[in-house]
Amino acid sequence: MSVKSTIVHKLDIPHEAGEWIEFRELGWRTLELARETKSRAALLGFRDLGPDFLKSLTPTEDATTDAPETVQKPVDTYDMATLLKASISAWSYTAPCNEASIDSLDQATATWAFEAIIQIHFPTEDELGKVSEPSKEL
Repeated sequence: MSVKSTIVHKLDIPHEAGEWIEFRELGWRTLELARETKSRAALLGFRDLGPDFLKSLTPTEDATTDAPETVQKPVDTYDMATLLKASISAWSYTAPCNEASIDSLDQATATWAFEAIIQIHFPTEDELGKVSEPSKEL
């Protein structure tokens, strides 16, 4: 059995020389909650568009069913705030590493951190050969 929260990855922030963030790997339940949060937000967004818009999404009888199936990418499937708050465990900044400080990250760093979390949890086949061994220390 692997307890994911004990596995951490310390990564240098590419656009901030000398700065780093440490990410804890997330278990299945946290990933599921982040997916549900993203889905719920999307459903609320559709609801706000109104019934006419929703009807326009319903396929008509003459619609073709040969349309290519779209594959959702993990970055489009998970809530960014949920993953950042659950995964970031330490950093080199002088500010304390807590939820309020994570919410205060600049857009570039937050986006990079989110993409790093996605890569840690859902590496592509190309990345599987490039991933270094995670640190086991907290």
